[in-house]
Amino acid sequence: MAKDKILFYRNPQFSRCPSCKSIGTLHRSRSRNMFEQIVRKTSFIKVYRCKECGWRGFRSTLIFTKKSIRTLLIYILLMGITAYLAQYVILHYVMK
Repeated sequence: MAKDKILFYRNPQFSRCPSCKSIGTLHRSRSRNMFEQIVRKTSFIKVYRCKECGWRGFRSTLIFTKKSIRTLLIYILLMGITAYLAQYVILHYVMK
């Protein structure tokens, strides 16, 4: 059975610039202030700059696909069913 990955790594340097739509012109930019440093260190969002137009902004390094969202929803559903069954067994058989 093949493993279904939930998150996929994506390198934003090879994606389109949101402003000028050119491909492959994004590169990592340094954090300018404390907010950008906190976001960079605590999440998968990094600051990028476009070499062509000078756009500067945040881009995510992780991506969800339709298959990964489906897999995540299945996991959440299974956890809910398991919690419900555990609660049922505890209330009806253990607490008697």
